[in-house]
Amino acid sequence: MAANTHSLWFTQMIEYNVPALRQEALAEALVSRSEQLAQRCAGLLNVSIQVSDDGQRVLQHLQWQSRQAWAAAAGYFVEEPFLDLLCQHQARGVNFAAYQTLRSLVRGADGGLHCQVGAAQAYQGA
Repeated sequence: MAANTHSLWFTQMIEYNVPALRQEALAEALVSRSEQLAQRCAGLLNVSIQVSDDGQRVLQHLQWQSRQAWAAAAGYFVEEPFLDLLCQHQARGVNFAAYQTLRSLVRGADGGLHCQVGAAQAYQGA
């Protein structure tokens, strides 16, 4: 499926495979780096750092306003010593994935899940 020009946002996911003894340190390093990235990139909406129960994986989930906002920030990625981070935390593997968000369900005040609508899809009235 081709990317939808009216998607809600652009999501980047990076999964790191590390020794269990390095999981917490890598997660903390990613939090710090993400905070720095957020200060430089207004198009970065949110970041989530998650760790697996088995202690061997860390997932970095970044949401951008759009693919264009992500591409505009790509210049900052060059400045990041990414390979140094991988070596320091003994990463055995890294998987990158990118997604266009078409629909998002959020819990409303009534307790139900409702579709979150982006500005491009918002109801304009009759």
